Amino acid sequence: MATQLYDIEEIIDRAGLGRFQRRLLAICGLSWAADAAEVLIISFALPAIRQEWGLSPAEAGLIVTATFLGMLAGAWFWGTISDYIGRRTGFILTVLIFAVFGTLAAFAPSPQALAALRALTGFGLGGALPLDFSLYAEFLPRQNRGRYLVILESFWALGTIIAAGLAWVLVPTYGWRPLLATSAVAALLVFWIRLRVPESPRFLVTHGRVDEAWAVLEQVARANGRTLPPGRLRPLPRRPKVTV
Repeated sequence: MATQLYDIEEIIDRAGLGRFQRRLLAICGLSWAADAAEVLIISFALPAIRQEWGLSPAEAGLIVTATFLGMLAGAWFWGTISDYIGRRTGFILTVLIFAVFGTLAAFAPSPQALAALRALTGFGLGGALPLDFSLYAEFLPRQNRGRYLVILESFWALGTIIAAGLAWVLVPTYGWRPLLATSAVAALLVFWIRLRVPESPRFLVTHGRVDEAWAVLEQVARANGRTLPPGRLRPLPRRPKVTV
């Protein structure tokens, strides 16, 4: 008897919505909040930075701009490379990059060094945000995808509140450096949590690793109290390279 082949979306739907997606929402949501805090923390620190180094508004603005320039480059780079190295690998590397360089930024000896380190922090952030979104979306059943992605986006507001609260507590007494360090160290916790996330089954299928994708989806189904039907996933064609 021929083995039944299933489209990946059908099996994701059959694996259902439950404990697995709620746990992944917590992981991706904490990542989203940490990303938001790291993006916004420099704005809360900027008045103290200007005072310490006697910066003009234009000079201080360059530090903030460096973060967003790094994010621009990171979004393009990680959006492209994650199609080759995997969502999970990019998901882990991006938070490690912004956590490490965000921590180093707290020890910057000059405005120029701070701007450079913030640009590198932004390079990680630029990839972390879309990869959080993509990875979570690729584990959601079709009928629940829109609602749960909106819930994920609400964690940005949580990160904003955390950043403001940290700034209010730390900056008046301890200055801007502990603020940057605290935010980045929190991202290291997110890095450790991210190690528990499996690879996207859609990425695996696209790269011909259908047995691995099926094993991941069986893990999802078990966590949700479901059982998958016997069969295999239908391979998906890889997207052709785009040349300019």
